[in-house]
Amino acid sequence: MANANLRDPRQWIPRDLFAAYCGPHSDKLLAYYDKAVRRRQIICWDFDWLPFFAVLAWLPYRRQWASWAILTGLLAASAVVEYMAQIELPSSAFAAGLAAMGLLAHSTLLTDANGRYLKLKRQGLSADALLAALRDRARPNQAWAWLGIMGALAINTLVVFLLQGS
Repeated sequence: MANANLRDPRQWIPRDLFAAYCGPHSDKLLAYYDKAVRRRQIICWDFDWLPFFAVLAWLPYRRQWASWAILTGLLAASAVVEYMAQIELPSSAFAAGLAAMGLLAHSTLLTDANGRYLKLKRQGLSADALLAALRDRARPNQAWAWLGIMGALAINTLVVFLLQGS
């Protein structure tokens, strides 16, 4: 199978598989899917209050651990850069970056689902096997959300503490 054309929604994960991937109570994500299909863009801005205000909790809530790790790592790395360069970045820069990530949270979820779908499809799996492999991969989980926000806070607090102690 050749590389998928991400401008062609017919090559994206089908809506029913995306619904299964997201799990129950995912109406906002399905609305985002429909919006992305209409625009023929897998990545577009979308407002949802939870990821906008608490993206570091929303990513683990939807089990998007790779995105959470990258974002948490970037925040920790920025503290290291501030310390090493002896500069101070304005808090508003961090707030704006987190808000932008929140506006793109649905995009990261759809992109992850699409990537998993295309990888499994290349393996020649049947429709039932695809459904089984994708079902509930992004199912909401409040415990993971709490763990994610506490972990991000702990990691970044530890980095700042270590830098101030050196």
